[in-house]
Amino acid sequence: MEKWYVKNTADKVFGPIDLETLKGWVKDGRIEPLAGISSDLKNWMLAPMKPELEMNWVVENEPGQFYGPTHRTVLDDLKKAGALSREARFFQDDRGAGAERIRALESAISAKDAEIAQREQVFVEAQKLSGKKDLQLAAAQKTIAQRDERIAEAVATLAQRDGQVAELTKAVQQKDSDRARAEALLANRETEVQNLRGEIAQLEKKLAELKEEMERQKTPPAREWSTDVIVPEVVADEMPPPVARQAFGFGGTVPASSTAALADLERRAQQELVRIGPLHVKKFFKIKK
Repeated sequence: MEKWYVKNTADKVFGPIDLETLKGWVKDGRIEPLAGISSDLKNWMLAPMKPELEMNWVVENEPGQFYGPTHRTVLDDLKKAGALSREARFFQDDRGAGAERIRALESAISAKDAEIAQREQVFVEAQKLSGKKDLQLAAAQKTIAQRDERIAEAVATLAQRDGQVAELTKAVQQKDSDRARAEALLANRETEVQNLRGEIAQLEKKLAELKEEMERQKTPPAREWSTDVIVPEVVADEMPPPVARQAFGFGGTVPASSTAALADLERRAQQELVRIGPLHVKKFFKIKK
């Protein structure tokens, strides 16, 4: 830390002290306007010449009577203490401060120039990097455009396939509908077949019965005859013919002509039986199976 020494107008040296303590001495009025300050006890300068001490105020207590330069706080304390007249006027001498401000401004300008140069260098590098970024961006945009094109093609393909799927779905639905109708028709046909089978079974049954009936008709069944004896009414004055007398036991010899007549009668009876049919014969003769 930098140390400072103070030499008053009586050539007495005080210190070393740091800059903040020196500033406090100035505000307390302990540093005279013509006091010297040094940091090495070799090179001395008037205290008001150091801008940090702010000893740039002068008071005109009476016309032509000046005191300073010193710190503004010292002048305010003198005014409060009544050491100054009412007509006292304060002046700020900023010549040293102006030079210091100029140097500060020059230093600031130099710093700004350096900063601007640095920023320009950064800007150039940024432009180079931006150029690279632009190239990368252009490549990325080209890649994105290619991907967008592929995506568009894929979307178109998907749309086409969706249409094909829709058509296939419609065809499948139509096939399902046709199959449902075919299944319903098949069920109806199966029902009809079952009905026809029933009818065929009934017809076969009837056919079997007819065949049995025909077989029975071809081979007459053995039958037992049950004959009801009917006593003929004979008129007293009328005699039956010889054949009848022989058949019913009226006695007497039957001539050969009568035997022939009986055979003829039996033949005609057989013809009559054939004419009227077996069923009527069964009924007429009460045939038992």
